[in-house]
Amino acid sequence: MDRLLSVSQAARMAGVPRRLLQQHIQEGRVASFEGYIRMSELHKAYPEASGDKSGMVEKTRLIREAALLKDAAGRHADPERLAAELHRAKIEIARLRSQLEGYKELAAETEAQLLQLQEQCHRREASMLGTVIGWYMNQVKLRENREAVK
Repeated sequence: MDRLLSVSQAARMAGVPRRLLQQHIQEGRVASFEGYIRMSELHKAYPEASGDKSGMVEKTRLIREAALLKDAAGRHADPERLAAELHRAKIEIARLRSQLEGYKELAAETEAQLLQLQEQCHRREASMLGTVIGWYMNQVKLRENREAVK
């Protein structure tokens, strides 16, 4: 199957500026298909075109080697470093849980204060405050449900 190349890739392989290759496409010297050029068409117009001129083969090889080295390094992770990271993560989780409990207590205290204030208000203000309290309680429940799903 014939490989499709972008105009930039084809220009690099042919060793010509991209602008010149585009001009040849517009003049009909090189056939293109939806912005891509078939390898066979590139060789018709530029018989000397080679994949090695673009340096892509070498770049691909270097990237693959680097990835393999990185993977090999990851497999032999230092147990002491991993243990230290785990310990730090446990401490951070405990801190966040404590902070979450503090916010839950604040929410409960706020709700209690709002209800107490509502009892002391006149009928009209109590009704308006009831709307705010309802909204507040609904928001607290929504957030609790979101956390329960996670």
